[in-house]
Amino acid sequence: MLTIQVTNQKQTQQFEHASGPLEFGRGPKRKSERFIINDLFVSRDQLRIEELPHNRLLAENLSNKQEVLLADGSNISVGTKREVPLPVRLVLGQTFVDVLPVTADVLDQGALSSVSRSPSLDETTIILKPLKELGESPAPEMLAQWLETMIQLQRSVGSMNDYYNQSARALVELIGLDQGLTLLRRDFTWEVVGRWPEDLPAEPPYSRTLLSHVAAERRTFYQDLKKWHSQSDSLRGVEAAVVSPIFGAKDEVIGALYGVRSREILTKGGIRPLEAQAVQLLAANIGVNLSRVQAIRTQAQLEQFFPPNLWQELQRDPSLLEGREQEVTLLVGHLRGYADMVKRLGPFKGCQLARDLMERVGERILEQKGVIVDLSGDGILAMWNAPLSQRDHALLACGAALGMQEEMQEMNARWQEAAGGPLRVSIGLHTGTAQVGSMGSSQQFKYRAYGPALDLVRKVQDATGKFGKPVLMSGAVQNQLPDTLATRRLCQVRYAPHLEPTALYELHGVTATSEWLTYRDAYESALMQYEFGQWSRAAQTLAPLLEQAERQDVSDKAALKLMREACLCLEYEPAPFDPVFDLERD
Repeated sequence: MLTIQVTNQKQTQQFEHASGPLEFGRGPKRKSERFIINDLFVSRDQLRIEELPHNRLLAENLSNKQEVLLADGSNISVGTKREVPLPVRLVLGQTFVDVLPVTADVLDQGALSSVSRSPSLDETTIILKPLKELGESPAPEMLAQWLETMIQLQRSVGSMNDYYNQSARALVELIGLDQGLTLLRRDFTWEVVGRWPEDLPAEPPYSRTLLSHVAAERRTFYQDLKKWHSQSDSLRGVEAAVVSPIFGAKDEVIGALYGVRSREILTKGGIRPLEAQAVQLLAANIGVNLSRVQAIRTQAQLEQFFPPNLWQELQRDPSLLEGREQEVTLLVGHLRGYADMVKRLGPFKGCQLARDLMERVGERILEQKGVIVDLSGDGILAMWNAPLSQRDHALLACGAALGMQEEMQEMNARWQEAAGGPLRVSIGLHTGTAQVGSMGSSQQFKYRAYGPALDLVRKVQDATGKFGKPVLMSGAVQNQLPDTLATRRLCQVRYAPHLEPTALYELHGVTATSEWLTYRDAYESALMQYEFGQWSRAAQTLAPLLEQAERQDVSDKAALKLMREACLCLEYEPAPFDPVFDLERD
């Protein structure tokens, strides 16, 4: 048993881990149990630990980039394992992981008793007993086993059609009725979705009047000979029915269980109260299971578009999805040249490529606590700071953008040859005010963002092609980021005559080399000189940068464009001078 404490700027959590491997990383759970660390400096798959005898720990560095540091100054290199004594402090990026041994409580297994497992369906079909065979006062153990058998009969099915048929079957073979029907309510009509015996007609007769009465009163009703006050001779061949409502998640009547006793009615005595109660229990179990299936479907939708902590919060408070105005950080990602790739790959492989890409980049968005607003074959739209507030939403979005770029290495290893060239995802980021809210229906969930912020982020993404950079962001994003992130101011642009200029920044990475930082500082100096009308100085500052780029066989479209603008100003001396770039002119 281990006690583990994880500490960084965003997390402080202590917990106990009983046994087996435990992983740490920014990415989601793989095969082993995992603690997800919210730290951009930690790898997606960073560390796996496992307790060893004699107060020792096996630590494996899963990353292919980041070392794991120990408190004594040593490290665990990428892709290697090491045994260390407990207690130990492991340093992952900017996160401390403290691991201590715990003496577990001694468990006296001899003092424990156990309840036998319910029989499997194959065994159940052999020992089915109608309720009447248990007697008027069955022993508690016998009744409990009978109830478990009834529930097991319902659960051990593959499809919903089988489930409905097995529920009707339980009315006959467990409760002892002659016919069983499972009906669902469709608006103001009833549909038979399950029946037993199997040879019943597709539309067996049933009393719609009795069903309507049950739905209106929201209670179980059954016919009892004691209340009929009729002569026995007149009752031969008359059916006795029991009907119990099935309730949905909102406590509405969504269906009914309908059981019939028709043969030898005098001998069997109509429907007994215990049998009616058993039918009611069976109907209640159906309602719970149907609500659970609907909850699973809803959860699957939420899991597809929301990170786990968020959809759990939404389940507790659905009002978070209501429409409102909110500052958000938006991300737009686009796979360049997808239409040409589909022509080369064909529709089948083209869809495979799109699914593979969207699954990978979507995972990176969710691990950074973003909401996937929309998906298309070659694009994705994501959002932070709604529906839940996130103090560091701009930083989280940048982490997702950088993670998406990391994914392109593996994507290209798998698809570049078949696609006829490298895959490139261009990403735009912007922080602004938007209208957010759920615009979907009960059949299709849709959480959307509307407003000028959405138009602007798409234009920021489109500018990636003009500057040759995979990730661009607006100044509104840059203003919320820590100084440690490697970014470069490229220019100012105006997307409409009546709008204020927007500063465009390149998002280079979490960190950068000293050479890149020196290059960045020189470029930003040239940009400032240009904006203050010092065009000759700007050109002189840019010249060695362009020579450096040529020597390194790289292209810096931003520096080329800035040099061109400075030279045009030297040639024509614009009056008045507007330092804002016109990207539509290019």
